[in-house]
Amino acid sequence: MIISLYLLFAIVIGGLGVYLLMHKKGFLGIPAKAAKQPAQWFGWIFSIDAVLLIISAVMTKGAPLPGGLFVILGTLMTTVLSIVVVRLLFK
Repeated sequence: MIISLYLLFAIVIGGLGVYLLMHKKGFLGIPAKAAKQPAQWFGWIFSIDAVLLIISAVMTKGAPLPGGLFVILGTLMTTVLSIVVVRLLFK
């Protein structure tokens, strides 16, 4: 059961990472000049986090600790991304 939740979270976070990497030239109403660096950095971080979460879930058969750390990291990085987006939108 926990493995399926980890895989679902990895798909969502990985999808967000791929979206950010594909839309470096402006995303969520942010101009391309301002969006390039945050989109690239967060795209790579989310993609790497998703891959590591999948590897962790498969290798440890859904053990809570390693996978939970990647879920916490993904959640924190999503929060930081929202703060960065708000700062860029309302500059």
